Amino acid sequence: MWVAGRRPRHCKCRLDGENRPVLWRRLQGGRARWLLRVAVSIGIVTYILVDVDTEDLVRTLASVRPVPLAGALALFLAGPVLSAYKWSLLGRSVGYARPVGEYTRFYFIGMFFNLFGPSTIGGDVVRALYLAEGHRPGIAINSVVFDRVSGLVLLMALGAAALIAFPQYGLPWPLTASLVAGGLVLVLGWWMCPRLVRLLPAGNRFRRQVETELGPFWRDRVLLVRVAVASLAFHLTQVGVQYVLARAAGVALPFSYCLVYHPVISLMTALPLSVAGLGVREGGYLYFLTRIDVDDSIAVTLGLLWFALTVLAGLVGGALFVASGAALPRVHPRPAAPADVIADPRLRLGSGRTASMPPGE
Repeated sequence: MWVAGRRPRHCKCRLDGENRPVLWRRLQGGRARWLLRVAVSIGIVTYILVDVDTEDLVRTLASVRPVPLAGALALFLAGPVLSAYKWSLLGRSVGYARPVGEYTRFYFIGMFFNLFGPSTIGGDVVRALYLAEGHRPGIAINSVVFDRVSGLVLLMALGAAALIAFPQYGLPWPLTASLVAGGLVLVLGWWMCPRLVRLLPAGNRFRRQVETELGPFWRDRVLLVRVAVASLAFHLTQVGVQYVLARAAGVALPFSYCLVYHPVISLMTALPLSVAGLGVREGGYLYFLTRIDVDDSIAVTLGLLWFALTVLAGLVGGALFVASGAALPRVHPRPAAPADVIADPRLRLGSGRTASMPPGE
């Protein structure tokens, strides 16, 4: 029986044509995009396997030196700790006064969820859920967004500075010009964003987000400097990982060239073009390292080693996720449980009678 104002218990919806529910259409669109990313990864990996001698690749992988590889892993794991510290600066500025160790745990758990997504967005949402624990989730998401954007800006700035400082590697000028211009635009846009959004209409959603939701971060100039320094330290550790990994694979790369190619490959991998960056990352190593006469098997090996370090760090996050209960926090706080009913029959209830007395007594 249908009652006005009440949703029927069972509802049959047609799933064909224009009558499909919005959620269903979004799921279908998400599946199509995922299949496209799978196709991109398979296509690039197939090309690499055809282009690179597989016997040389297997020999190079088997000859990786374990001691430099262990050092690269230790340096790689230091990166998320630095990123968590940077994130804690932002979170504490808006009231999330947690220890840095908690931010580090959340960051590693986010890396675990990144293993299953096409980009870093899934892990960022998980980080925000853990930070908020149902309280002010929007502000927690803003801290993650600002953390991610500031990291991207400093990464592009580092790459642009390296391309300007080390022109001897002779990269194609369109690539160099676009990266340098992109880095400069991002840095200036990030720094001047609160002023630039004033050119938009007063009710614009992006302007409201910058001025209201992200405003506390931009107004604190000391905070911005500390965040920039922490972000730069993180990116330099990752460049150091590239330098050590190359030695583990048997090639001595100049540190300056690691400064040039690492920001570009990191940006390529972060884009939602493939599954976990597979194929795109290895193709990037193949392009940049063969330009300086590094054997193609070593170039692909470096890409696979970097992916292996990412997986290992994600598995550390998986262990922390299991140790934390293997359940994601709620978006909104759980409703308070009703108070227990007092069992003493001689205590009166709100009706004015005792719990054990029938009406009329």
